[in-house]
Amino acid sequence: MHPLLKAHIEKKEFDHGYLMVGNLLASRELSLEIAKIILNYDKLETHPDFFYQKYELFGIDDAKKLIYKASQTPLLEDKKVFIIETLSFSIESANALLKTLEEPFSGTHFFIIVSSADVIIPTLRSRLTLIDNRDRDKVSLDKEKKDFYTKFLKDLPNKRLDSVAHLLKDRQKAIEFLNELEVVLLEKMRGENAESAAKSLEEIQKNKNLLFSPSASAKMVLEHLALTLPQC
Repeated sequence: MHPLLKAHIEKKEFDHGYLMVGNLLASRELSLEIAKIILNYDKLETHPDFFYQKYELFGIDDAKKLIYKASQTPLLEDKKVFIIETLSFSIESANALLKTLEEPFSGTHFFIIVSSADVIIPTLRSRLTLIDNRDRDKVSLDKEKKDFYTKFLKDLPNKRLDSVAHLLKDRQKAIEFLNELEVVLLEKMRGENAESAAKSLEEIQKNKNLLFSPSASAKMVLEHLALTLPQC
């Protein structure tokens, strides 16, 4: 499971919207698992405040129906979960969802499942917490890499900048670097630096989202994180 989602489960605090990118089956299974936790209900198909639908194209009429459902008061407790799996969005439907995601209805959580973040306009993408499920299960670290990332987290900003200097022009390597750093931080959440590690995970995820936008540079993201992540 993605480190950030593990952190949210452990804290029982969930964002209003997630963008699940990569393997569609893995994203679907993960979204359903989190939905059960949020709603505290195993048989989702019988829950009146759960909605799941697959689309080839998520259009404006689909968006209007979804927004209407989201605006209704929950029938059971105080939570509602919407899972949308689609191959693409129309510009009109993406824009229609913007306001709902900028000012979400209380207790409402969205999971948008796509194969690539590129199918969503940047403004909508920026309103969602990105969960990258591409080869997530393959992220494993040997002792040498764990030691490197542990040292990176303890280092002063100038040392961290030196450590990421070779990644500043390679977006894909920057994403891999942050994926591996998340693995180490997740382990630290079980130790005495749990609070700092959780803050670092959230900051990394927020900034890693930028790497999926063509207008953002790996240099900008990595330098920001090197300078701002708490030492832990």
